[in-house]
Amino acid sequence: MPEKTSAPAATRTAAGGRSTAPGGASPPGAPPPGRRSRRRIDPPLAVVGVLIVLLCVVLVIPLAGLVWAAFGPGEGFGGGDLSLDNFRTVLASDGLAGTLLRTLALGIGSVVVMLVVAVPLAWLYTRTDLRGKSVILFLAAAKTAIPGFLVALGYIFMFNPSNGIINSWWAGSGGDPLTDVYSLKWIILLQGLDFAGPAFFMLVPTLRVIDVNIEEAAAVHGIPRWRAALQLLLPVAAPAIAGVSVFFFIVAVEVFDYAGMLGMPARITVLSTLIYQYTQGTTGAPEYGNAAAVGLGMALGIGLIMFAYYRATRRAGQLATVTGKRAAREPIALSRAGRVGGYAFIGLYALVGVVLPVLTLVWASLVPYLQPPSLEAFGELSLDAYRDASYDLGEVLPTTLLMVAVVPTVAVAFAACAAWLVTRTKVWGRRGLDALIMMTLAVPSIVMAVSFVYVGLSSYQWLPLYGTVAFLALVVACRFVATAYRTLHGTMLQVHGELEEAAAVSGVRRGRAFVSVVLPVVRGSLAYAWFWTALLTIRELTITLILSSDGTDVMSTRIFGYSSAGETSLSAALGVVQLGLITVLLVAFTRVARRQSF
Repeated sequence: MPEKTSAPAATRTAAGGRSTAPGGASPPGAPPPGRRSRRRIDPPLAVVGVLIVLLCVVLVIPLAGLVWAAFGPGEGFGGGDLSLDNFRTVLASDGLAGTLLRTLALGIGSVVVMLVVAVPLAWLYTRTDLRGKSVILFLAAAKTAIPGFLVALGYIFMFNPSNGIINSWWAGSGGDPLTDVYSLKWIILLQGLDFAGPAFFMLVPTLRVIDVNIEEAAAVHGIPRWRAALQLLLPVAAPAIAGVSVFFFIVAVEVFDYAGMLGMPARITVLSTLIYQYTQGTTGAPEYGNAAAVGLGMALGIGLIMFAYYRATRRAGQLATVTGKRAAREPIALSRAGRVGGYAFIGLYALVGVVLPVLTLVWASLVPYLQPPSLEAFGELSLDAYRDASYDLGEVLPTTLLMVAVVPTVAVAFAACAAWLVTRTKVWGRRGLDALIMMTLAVPSIVMAVSFVYVGLSSYQWLPLYGTVAFLALVVACRFVATAYRTLHGTMLQVHGELEEAAAVSGVRRGRAFVSVVLPVVRGSLAYAWFWTALLTIRELTITLILSSDGTDVMSTRIFGYSSAGETSLSAALGVVQLGLITVLLVAFTRVARRQSF
């Protein structure tokens, strides 16, 4: 009698043998009988592997180059023994203590201004019944989109002590110049306003989910709305506010736009401008070793602050108010005085943060020299600056558009592969890759630029990439990989593994499943990450300023150069054109966002 079996014939496997389908046929995907199984290459998976290796190389080598330059010879290149000479030189330099104190004041002051603006805006938008409050979203998005150096340029045109439009008008009335924009207080104010837009978007989700009953209960006991918000709501949201504050303190310390545009003309030095001055060789040859020493110390300090930031975010669960019970979502009714105060606050933010600098740029681009609006000035309006700027656009616009196309594509490709590897596989070392990508957030843009300068020049003899658009695009893309990675990492965590398991059962290989299954599912986040990175690329000034040269200038570096040289009309005209490009990008992003589900 035939032997009884408990498993179907299609899945029965003899010891050391091969499974067979009913009738002796081989199962789908199995090699023909009598032929040895050969492992075929999965092309998409091979491409992912190459991109991951390249990403690790471009992230690790500059960090290693930064450390080597910091301990190497003063100029940062060539031979020489490793030493602490660069650190000794920096520590012995005049004014270092003042630079550190100004940097600390800049970071703390910017965060204070940011919170004073962003928290009330987020509260008005999420917690109240203020009519037309959706305009806050538009203002926050516009403020986030406008590059900081263009805002600084607008305020230079308004409050330059010698010929600023408002200062000239005020002096014409018989008084002294109203204010001097080249001061630390203006850097703090404008930088804090610049951070308020993105901080608003980071605070809205937290304030939205906190139960309104907290404030309603306070109102029943006769506690005013503003007092309840200060004494009850803010403590509950404190972990999220602390995390946002620490994050933007880091950004405030490293950002170059306002410190470079408003600080350097008045010799107000902070750490970011100190590194820039070392790289430019203001007293002779560039001192890359000293710049690397400052940058390494800055990166280590920011790394410690990042650690504090993660600790702050982990504490968020201690004050959680979102539970299984449905929370009240009815908006808080504002009094008439509250509505007037809310509209006044929003209008002031719109005027100072968006309207004034943009209108000033447009005005400065139309007049032959800076002057207050008057009948005589209106008679001198012309488009001469735009005609002159057209020659510059012929040089910098192709490079700028190429950067906008290439940088987000490269950054999102790197980020998508890394996020898939970390979240969808169990490959050894994936957690190390995650940590490496996030470590780049602790490295300021100007420090990363200095490290790439060192690596690019050191390897130029056998890999002549330094000074090319490709090298510039690669560096900027590396800077924004972490931004795209965080977006895609969170989205891919939400994709259930059953999708890839179903593809595997159907004979789809893993690499093909990544391209054909996972990426289409997260296409909305891919589009969001691409457009957000493209916007950051247009805004980028620090890296492009350090690495750009003849033939690799972009619009931001050309605007900075004209502003530094006193060419107000040209810099304003180019700034208006750049704002036009940003507007086109935002409109395109809005249209894509309507078709995708983020």
